[in-house]
Amino acid sequence: MSSDPDNPKERSGPIAYMAGNGVAANLLMWAIIAAGLVSLTGLEREAWPTTRFHHIEVSMAYPGATPEEIEESIIVKIEDQVSGLDDVKAVKSVAAPGMASVRVQMDSGTDMAQALNDIESAVNRVHSFPADADRPSFREMDNRMSMMRLIVFGNVSERSLKELAHQIEDELTALPSLSQVEVSGVRNYEISIEVPLDRLSALGLTITDIADTIRSSSLDLSAGSILTRESRVRIRTIGQNYDQQDFEEIVLLSRSDGTVLRLGDIAEVRDGFRKTSLIVRHQ
Repeated sequence: MSSDPDNPKERSGPIAYMAGNGVAANLLMWAIIAAGLVSLTGLEREAWPTTRFHHIEVSMAYPGATPEEIEESIIVKIEDQVSGLDDVKAVKSVAAPGMASVRVQMDSGTDMAQALNDIESAVNRVHSFPADADRPSFREMDNRMSMMRLIVFGNVSERSLKELAHQIEDELTALPSLSQVEVSGVRNYEISIEVPLDRLSALGLTITDIADTIRSSSLDLSAGSILTRESRVRIRTIGQNYDQQDFEEIVLLSRSDGTVLRLGDIAEVRDGFRKTSLIVRHQ
């Protein structure tokens, strides 16, 4: 039995309705076009859009070391610290001559700024890295590209130039049309501590004792978390030292009579910059 295309009972559904009602079809088309034009003005447009990779890279240089030494003395220790952190999806490592690279992949939707802080705190708890290895560096991986560079220079101190550069960075970041502003070409701050050996000998202390005391007195430590009915509460001890006075107040020895020996009493603490080879030119 063949169907009759002229039978109205067999024509049903939205397509059949639009085919028989040209006014409704035109109204729907114009409504879709109008909605597209309205939403077009609110779309974010970027020539080089930033893509969140949800990857954090921990790199550490160990000049002269073989890949096997890099893996055993650096990579394994970093992996042990970061693998158990919250929201860590995968950890991939590369051991090259003189360089270790550990990439931590986070779950989608992770707060990357907080994840970066957690990974940095976890790695900094490792005190058994090789003495000749450089300090670990941390960065969130992305695809940002430099569009414009602003040079800050003048006959002033290096610290004044760096503080001015960061002030300009804050002001530019506040502009709604800018997505990312970053200061580069500057040296990192560094606290240098020099202790005369004769003073250490008189007190019965060693350089290792001083170093261990400074490490244990200048840390932000994670103490785990407490699970409540409403949420999980993280516990963290804030004890990181940042300036010269903080380090000078570190207690080295305390006696029963109340006498306290602080780092500033026997050591020269200088708040300066890390010694690195850095050349910045402008024309």
